[in-house]
Amino acid sequence: MTKKNFFARFFQSLLSIVVLGNILLASAPAALAQSTAPTISKEERCAKFKEQFQINGSNIIGDLPLVCSAEDLVVQIINYLLLLSGSVTVLFLILGGFWYLTSAGNDEQAEKGKKTLLNSVIGLVVILLSYTIVKIVSSTLSLGQ
Repeated sequence: MTKKNFFARFFQSLLSIVVLGNILLASAPAALAQSTAPTISKEERCAKFKEQFQINGSNIIGDLPLVCSAEDLVVQIINYLLLLSGSVTVLFLILGGFWYLTSAGNDEQAEKGKKTLLNSVIGLVVILLSYTIVKIVSSTLSLGQ
């Protein structure tokens, strides 16, 4: 596998993860609408969850940032993946700019830098749009409870 194929498959995999996460989040309201369980607020659910970790009246986990539901967990995982992919994209922007600036008249090196810059900008736009979609869907899910 060449380096070019590796990076193409890597970014394709990242994009697939983001798209799959968006599909899962988009299908969550339909699954929540079919639930017949009584609805409780997010704060009450988290408080009940934290009660499980009390020993002799003291909370053994303190005020750690806990994930109290599966949808919170999915949103946090997607946010971390988006942060990772955004960081990689910024590194490729820097790398492409470096290749372009240091081409010193070498057309092949300059073209390689331009392609890397263009693909990095496209990737950054896709990542920013995915982040926006995740935020909109997660806020919609939290309002529904």
